[in-house]
Amino acid sequence: MKSAILFCLLTTLLTISHWGFADQSTIPLTDWMAQTNDSLPLSAITIPGSHDSGAMYEPIAGTAKTQNLTIREQLLIGVRYLDIRLRHYEDALVVHHGAVYQHLNFDDVLVSVTDFLAAHPTETILMEVSQEYEAYNNTRSFEQTFVSYENNDLYRDFWWTHSYIPQLGEVRGKIVLLRRFAGSFWTSGGIDITSWADNAESDIYDTRNRPIHIQDYYVVKVTSNDNKWRAIKQNLNAAKNDTQETLYINFSSGYRPVLGIPNYPSVANDINARLINYFGALSGQKQHHGIIVSDFISEQLTRSELASYL
Repeated sequence: MKSAILFCLLTTLLTISHWGFADQSTIPLTDWMAQTNDSLPLSAITIPGSHDSGAMYEPIAGTAKTQNLTIREQLLIGVRYLDIRLRHYEDALVVHHGAVYQHLNFDDVLVSVTDFLAAHPTETILMEVSQEYEAYNNTRSFEQTFVSYENNDLYRDFWWTHSYIPQLGEVRGKIVLLRRFAGSFWTSGGIDITSWADNAESDIYDTRNRPIHIQDYYVVKVTSNDNKWRAIKQNLNAAKNDTQETLYINFSSGYRPVLGIPNYPSVANDINARLINYFGALSGQKQHHGIIVSDFISEQLTRSELASYL
């Protein structure tokens, strides 16, 4: 009897060791990074992300909303890359998508993120911060206002603001800043990604000369999402086969212009389904595919992405 039980336990352990989580539903989404070795650079990990992470409001359906879940809810389903777009307004930072205020301030974002990290110290959050829309009635620069948030006693200990791609063990419990606004390492810190090209693919290098490759073709043909999917898939495969410790940031998000007005669901509904199918075929294979940044992120999507990695 004992030998039979021992055999079953060993078989289970060997199966998990080789195949990761055999059932997607068993992946611990709130603490999935606990399954990952400290010595791995962030470039060697599959990381679910959200595009325009705070955009949940829009004046016309399909034109500005890119997420159904709050930032807190996104973190709970495994998102570890946040795209935070901030308008500089009266010496404060407020979340916008283009001209549309998202009824969310930077303090709201930071409370959600730091509360999560305090409760889940094995995790890290990569936060891309960019300046959005026109500044209004300010007495200082965007960077100076950003630093006032960085230095706030409530958040100060959570920031990791070095200028290179770290190993996971260096940044557990921290926010890794990807700085996409004008400034300097000596003032606001972070990995400088300001040379990111618009609606294109970009190659950037951190201060240790490690490459960062960004795919962000966001204007999609009216007739088909196939070109967008082709770019996504090429970058997924490149990340999987990479030997240079390249950090791939692969945007699956985009919009179709309809009579000059952007429509986000027409891209996301199709592309997200393709991603779920793509990763479903790779479940248990322990391959890394870089950072995948999506509109309308869902638990089904994050589970499928992580099941191919863990």
